[in-house]
Amino acid sequence: MFDYKKFETDIVTAMKDTLNKWAGEYDDIYILSLDCARDMTSIGFMANTEQHLNEESDADDEDYWYYKYCEEEWELFEADGMASEISSYMNQYIEENDACFTNPETFAFTEDFDEHCDKIIKICEKAIQRLRQSVSQDFPELLLAFNIREYLDAEERAKFFATVNNKEAAQEYAEHIEDFN
Repeated sequence: MFDYKKFETDIVTAMKDTLNKWAGEYDDIYILSLDCARDMTSIGFMANTEQHLNEESDADDEDYWYYKYCEEEWELFEADGMASEISSYMNQYIEENDACFTNPETFAFTEDFDEHCDKIIKICEKAIQRLRQSVSQDFPELLLAFNIREYLDAEERAKFFATVNNKEAAQEYAEHIEDFN
């Protein structure tokens, strides 16, 4: 049985520790994202700095929003340490349940996998909301995001972004999501 409560607590702790480590090295982090693999076997953390954004694009450039909000273009990525430990037990659970998570004839995910996936997504969102509460005093302007590449659509991403960030940032994100999603 997957320990969803431990998973949530581990994500909050790992993201907070990673953010604090990065904040000790960079004083201009403006966004932090939790990235989850579509097959639910791993997670990673990504962040970007104002300096890196400014090196990649100017605010007047056509591709500015892409560089501002597209995780793949950001400067910082962490999949080691506690993220690696979390990924390890995520992967182990998927491997142990492969027979019920994947149809052996079509190799498509099953309803059992979809239920697990939905739970993981909800827990990830809850963990980010808890992180927001935990770091809001030290990082009041920090934007938080959640992504599952090639799975979450623009509307889902924008809706979640609005739940953990200020209204102005949420509006900007939603207005430009087609530029980076």
